[in-house]
Amino acid sequence: MKEYKLNQIAHKRILGRNVYKENDQELSLFWGGAALEINVKAREVYVCLSSDYADHEQWLTVEINGAPVSRFMVNKEKTLYCIARNLNPQKENLISIIKDVQPMSEDSVHWLLIHSVSLDDAGVFCPVKARNCKIEVIGDSITAGEGLCGAPEEQDWISLWMRASGTYARLLARKMNADWNTMGKCGWGIICGWDGNLDSAIPPHYENVCSVMKDEKSKSLGAHEKWDFYGGKGSDYVIINLGTNDDGGLRVLKEKGDTGREEELTKAVTDFLKVVRKNNPSAKIIWVWGMLGLETVPALVQKGVEAYKAASGDETVYTLELESLEKLEISDEGKGSRGHPGAKTHMAAAENLYSFIKKI
Repeated sequence: MKEYKLNQIAHKRILGRNVYKENDQELSLFWGGAALEINVKAREVYVCLSSDYADHEQWLTVEINGAPVSRFMVNKEKTLYCIARNLNPQKENLISIIKDVQPMSEDSVHWLLIHSVSLDDAGVFCPVKARNCKIEVIGDSITAGEGLCGAPEEQDWISLWMRASGTYARLLARKMNADWNTMGKCGWGIICGWDGNLDSAIPPHYENVCSVMKDEKSKSLGAHEKWDFYGGKGSDYVIINLGTNDDGGLRVLKEKGDTGREEELTKAVTDFLKVVRKNNPSAKIIWVWGMLGLETVPALVQKGVEAYKAASGDETVYTLELESLEKLEISDEGKGSRGHPGAKTHMAAAENLYSFIKKI
């Protein structure tokens, strides 16, 4: 076997927000859905990983040519994992190593590192074919893949049930032959979390790599650095799926006597679109909702979007309601765990978004 540090692999693709520089020997994956992709002609492929966490362990999915082949928990100590064996060494195989777990700010420490990739002695890295476009998806637990593992009756909030590699964002990227970048955080929203916590808002973190993480190790790995948005060019499509948690959070705040937050949410939508547009000058921006049923937030989001469009003259911002799990998941087949959308709802969302994007 031959071991290759990350800076020794000329042909690779890094997906997700990161601070990797070409002379770096290792790579940190921060958000769920972040990935390393390599294209190899090799019989065997190994990857060396390490992680740390207090309560919520890290899980990875490995795909070969777009198909999931394995999913495993990452040890804390540096460990060499076999991720492919007895492949046809004459055939190119695109291997994707994808982080399944969101950044766990709930833990006192939470990080994941890829140290190296090893191939059999005759194995070689091949150029990674460029994709058609870039998409970014911003959201909450739905985008983080909560509930995409586990039986419908599972209700424990644990990282085992999270699978960011299987979300509508990934399915859409596959349909569009797109590079992807996702930032999803369970329970977070536009201005507040599901419990009314006003600190659980995604927009203040948008321009940073992964500033939801506060531990010193994550900071040292670059979590609080500014993200460069592909050298300032930004993504081609930005999909925002925020508001599900605000829907419940606003009710919690009202019960505590904290009223009038609806107007704040509408303004936050308008302000966030300004920031998204600044960093993605040519993107089509689509704000979506509906995979879980909502009451008040959709109208507030639409009002905020229209206010932004009226003030800016920007006509490449759209809204789209997606089909809900309540409508789609009428049997246990395809249902998710923890009352979250399952595979059927994520597939429908990807289909609807793909059709919508083709129209616009």
